[in-house]
Formats: sequence, C-alpha cells, structure tokens
Amino acid sequence: MSDFVILKTKQNKFMNYKNVINEFFEKEIIFSDQRKNLIVLLGSFADFDSFEYSQQLSAHSKKLANHSIDLILIGIGNEKSKEFFCKFNNIDIQNVIAVKNADLHKKLNLNRGFVSPMPSIINLLVMCAGIGSRGTIKEVLRGYLGDKNAKSLFASDENINIGTFSIFKGKMFNIFSKKQNLRPFELATRRLMNMIEILSNWNTYVPDSKFLTQRGATILLNEKDELLYEYISNSLLGYSSKMSEPLSFLEDIFN
Repeated sequence: MSDFVILKTKQNKFMNYKNVINEFFEKEIIFSDQRKNLIVLLGSFADFDSFEYSQQLSAHSKKLANHSIDLILIGIGNEKSKEFFCKFNNIDIQNVIAVKNADLHKKLNLNRGFVSPMPSIINLLVMCAGIGSRGTIKEVLRGYLGDKNAKSLFASDENINIGTFSIFKGKMFNIFSKKQNLRPFELATRRLMNMIEILSNWNTYVPDSKFLTQRGATILLNEKDELLYEYISNSLLGYSSKMSEPLSFLEDIFN
C-alpha cells in the first residue's frame, strides 16, 4: 500500500479527533478498534455538499463494508431532518448522527464559512457567488461543462426525476457523450434534484438557519487510531481535495 497524503491545517495538526468526538458525545459513540473509521463531519443536513458527498459515499457503501471501514456521518439538524436526509440520499440511518449546532465543528477547528451580520441565507448565497469560498465558481461550472476525469452519475435507463416529475432517462446525456465520464449538465442536473428536495422540505432540513455556511471535514483513522487522511473543507462545493474523484483517498484500500 502506498502512503496516504494527509492534508492538514495548522490548527488541526495535532488534533486527536477520536478523543475530541468521544468527549463531546460523552463516549456515546463507540469507535471500532478492529476496523478503520471514516468520520465525515457534514455541515447542515441542508447543505449541497452534505447531499453530494453522502450520495458518493452511499454508492460505495458495500465497498466500505467489505474493506472493514465503518462510516460515521455527523450533520447539523435534528432527528427529523436526519430521517429525510438519509431517505433521500440512501444512507443507512444507523451511520448518521444529528447535532443541533456547530459546537463539535468548533471544537474540531472547522471552517465556519462566510459569516457576516447579514442573515445566514444571504451569507450562503454570497458563498455561492464564490466570495469567501475559493473554487466554488469553478465547481459550479464543472457541473454544467462536464468532467472527463470524473465518472458519469446516471445510468442510461435511470429515470431523472425533477421534483415529482420524471422528465427523461439518463441516456439523454448521451447527446453530449457516450463515454462513461461526467457529461455536460449531468452534475448540474443532480444538484438541481438535490436543491428541489431541500427547498421542498426547507423547514424540516433547516431547524436552525444559523449554521448554513458551516463547512465540514473528512477523517480516516486506521485500526490503531492513526490518521490516514484528513481534509478540512474551506469552501462551498469543496468537500474533497479532488472533486473529480471525491473518494480517491480510499483507492489504496479499495485496490
């Protein structure tokens, strides 16, 4: 196995994630000592990043289990928003923990996102415009232009549901390319589907709007609690160090 690249911030260089999380939950969370632990700190359950990242993880859930990796997702919301989130994104609810605020994120020195005296929804829209959120505009454009280095999202016979309407099938994207890479408008369509789900159930997904801009993190620990991988998000739509392959940090384990 080749060496993992560990991305660190200055603040988190000596962070013992397991101890901090255990202390926060008063040892309610039991980490496995026999398996690896993949801990994903989401922002709000209503965050675009939370949806996209969880969908990526859901698609690889069997691989994670087969390679002795326990997945723990921690998102900001309540039990109802967690329930809606897990159902839409096909995530095992047993792997997800809801926290009512960003206190744990603060203890882990995670980025709060763009914060100003304006309402949180305005701060989030400012981040959508790339202000205080480096790389967001590039990532938005990737959703429309496609990405030859990323895999396609929709199977040819998969129904594309925009809200309650089934508009077309995945093969529609073949007009741009029949290759298995991410085609133009494919990721943008997925994001539109996610946005409609969030806006249609806004009050459920957002019990408290104060934490809409909170960014997350990814931590991978081995069986000895040694840090194999760390990524701290600093921007909207920037939940991985390699957005074209968000789970590339697991390649050495999967192969």
